[in-house]
Amino acid sequence: MAVNVKTEDRPPIVETSSNHQQFTELFHLYKDRTYDFALRMLGDAHAAGDVAQDVFIRLYEHQSNHHHIEDVKSWLFIVTRNLCLNHMRNRGRQVPLDALDDQLAQTNPAVDPRQRALRRALATLESPYREALILKVYQGFAYIEIAEILGTTVPAVRAILFKARNQLRDELNRTQAKGDSYEL
Repeated sequence: MAVNVKTEDRPPIVETSSNHQQFTELFHLYKDRTYDFALRMLGDAHAAGDVAQDVFIRLYEHQSNHHHIEDVKSWLFIVTRNLCLNHMRNRGRQVPLDALDDQLAQTNPAVDPRQRALRRALATLESPYREALILKVYQGFAYIEIAEILGTTVPAVRAILFKARNQLRDELNRTQAKGDSYEL
C-alpha cells in the first residue's frame, strides 16, 4: 500500500492515502492565502508562486516523514514568511511597487486609487511592520497567531501593529494631496 520514491539527497517518501488526502485538503484550504501573503510580501507574482510551491513541497515532505505539526495554519505562514525573507535577502531588494500594482491590477482592474495608494504605502514599510499588517488586515490572523508566526509575543505584536499603522498613515498623508487625510 505504501509507495517509496527515492531521490539522491532525500530519505524515502512514504505516501499513504490518508497523508495524500490530508495534504490535498490543506493545499486547497491554504494555497490562495499563502500565495497572497507571499505576493504582498514580495510584490512579484512569479516569486510568490515559487514561494507558495516551496511551502507546500515542504509540507508534503514534512507529512511524508511522519512529523506532526501542531498548528498547520501557523506553520504554513511561518514557512511562507521565512521563504519570503530568504528571497528578499538573496535578491537584495525590497518590494517593487510598480510590479505589485501591476500584478494586483491584473487580478482586479477596477481598483480604487485609494487602495493603490494604500498598497504603495504598505510596500514602503519595513518588513516586520508590513508582515504584521498583512497578517492582521489581509489574512485576518489573531494577535496570538501573528505572534507565533513572527516569533514574538502578543504585546510586541500590538506594539508593532500600532507603529505600523502610524507609519502607514503618515506615509499615506505624505503622498496624498492636501485635504485627503487618512485615519487608520
